[in-house]
Amino acid sequence: MEILKISLGGRVAHFGINGTNDKNNRYSFQHITGSNIKGILGAIAGYNGWNELDKKASIPEFLEKLKDLEYGVIPKKPKFNSTIQKYNNTTGVNKDDKGGTSLQITEEFLEEVSWDIYLKNLPLEVKNSILNGVSVYPTSLGKKGCFINKFDIEILRGDEIESNKLQSIFPAEFLKEEDLSLEFNLLDDDFLEDDFVFLYSEDFFQETKNYAISKNTLKEKVKCISVDEKNIYMIGGNL
Repeated sequence: MEILKISLGGRVAHFGINGTNDKNNRYSFQHITGSNIKGILGAIAGYNGWNELDKKASIPEFLEKLKDLEYGVIPKKPKFNSTIQKYNNTTGVNKDDKGGTSLQITEEFLEEVSWDIYLKNLPLEVKNSILNGVSVYPTSLGKKGCFINKFDIEILRGDEIESNKLQSIFPAEFLKEEDLSLEFNLLDDDFLEDDFVFLYSEDFFQETKNYAISKNTLKEKVKCISVDEKNIYMIGGNL
């Protein structure tokens, strides 16, 4: 089968956590999410986003067009360093509890991010736009100003196999019971050389899913794609 690989990166990224943030504290998911991947692909193809959502539609065009997309993600590091930026909102749109018009905003940004993203079932119009280097709308790593400065592409051949070892992000439910509480070291840049487990969560439409990155053996074999000398778990659906 054909797999399109995109090596994606940037100096900073912010993938806002909806639902848990308040208006003054804006934290980021630890890795690029499925909705962010689809948002980038949708912008490239010119699909409408959340701001153009039709009142009769439950989801925006880019999610509808990419509903059959499957993707696998290998991050450069299991956990990227992050920085907290604070600034004052003096627009007067939001007021503090004392009636003032200046609020301090806290935002989290991931630093020096990079992922290899493997795509299956990509619509032809999106694939052609990528291969031709054309993007209808500007793209970003989750937030305006978080520029993509790395976007390398490869077309690869992959085979469906079953394996109990994965190099990509996968659902945490695949882990052995003892690995769910394993202590790990996140300081190594070349994280695939050492055993570790890193757990994190994503949410979308009020649904939370737990994911993991680990070199440890899973509790059982799962279907995955053998491509690029790696075993990639392909995630589907709206996440």
